[in-house]
Amino acid sequence: RTRVLRFAHPTDTHVEPEHRGAEGMRAAFEHMMSQKPELVITGGDLPFTTASVPEARSRALWQSFNGIVKDTVGTSAPIYHTLGNHDVFGRDKKASHATGHEPFYGKQWFLDNFEYQSTYQSFEKGGWKFIILDSINLLPDGSGEFRCKLGEEQMSWFKQELKTDTPTVVVSHAPIISVVNYFDTDDSQWETDGPNLKVQTSRMHVDCREIHALFEKHRNVKLCLAGHIHQSDRCDYHGVTHITDGAVSGAKWKGPKRYTPEGYGMIDLFDDGTFEHQYMTYGWKA
Repeated sequence: RTRVLRFAHPTDTHVEPEHRGAEGMRAAFEHMMSQKPELVITGGDLPFTTASVPEARSRALWQSFNGIVKDTVGTSAPIYHTLGNHDVFGRDKKASHATGHEPFYGKQWFLDNFEYQSTYQSFEKGGWKFIILDSINLLPDGSGEFRCKLGEEQMSWFKQELKTDTPTVVVSHAPIISVVNYFDTDDSQWETDGPNLKVQTSRMHVDCREIHALFEKHRNVKLCLAGHIHQSDRCDYHGVTHITDGAVSGAKWKGPKRYTPEGYGMIDLFDDGTFEHQYMTYGWKA
C-alpha cells in the first residue's frame, strides 16, 4: 500500500489567556506542523468559551485562536474546522449578556469567522472523502441546552453524501460511539450515579444507531473521529473504527484529563482504504 495523505486532528483547544492556554495551543500546533501534515481538521471547542462570555471576550478569544493558526499553520496545509458546543455564541444568554438578536448570535459567529455557508461540509483530498458534521443540536426552548444529534436537515444531507465508493472519514465534535463516556463523570458523581449507569445526551450522539445503519449500507466509511470528552479511546464496530482523540488543552489547561495527556491525533491514509492513527503528545506541563 502507498500512503496518500497525512492529516492532523487537533481538538478541544479551548484557547484562553488564563492557565497559559494560548501558549499551550501555540506549542501544540508548532509540534503538530513539525509532523508535516498535508491537511488539518480541528475538532471543535476552539476558544474557551464563546458560549457563556460577553461579546468583547469572545472577540478576543477568536482573535487569539485565529492568530495562532495563522502563525503556525499558515499556508502550509489547508485547514477545516468543526463546530463545538463552546463555539456557539450566547448559548448561556445571561452570562454572555446576549439578547438573541445579534447578527452573529449562536452558530452564525462560527460561520462568519471562517466564511462558511454551513456548519457541516464535505470535501475530497488524496483519494479520500471527508465529511465534517455538526453535533450540536440546540433545543428549541432557547435554554442553550443541546443534544448530540444531526437533526432532519443535516441527516438528509448526510445520507446523500454517503452515496459514494470513495473511502470516507467522518469528523464530529461529539463522538458517535465512545467508550470513555463511561469514565467522564468525576468520582463523587460516580458514587451516586454508578448504579444507574448512563451516557448523557450532551456527551455522545443519541442518533448513533441511525447513523450506524447508514454505515452498514455504505461500507465506504472507514474512520469516525471526534473529541469533546478530552480522553482518548478507540472502538471498532461493524467495520467502522471510532476514535475519540484527547484534547490539545487536556483538562482545559489544568493538566491531563484522567489518563489522557494534552495532545492531538495524527492520521495516515493509504490508497487501499486503510489508515493508521497516532495520539501525539507534545510535552506540555500545566
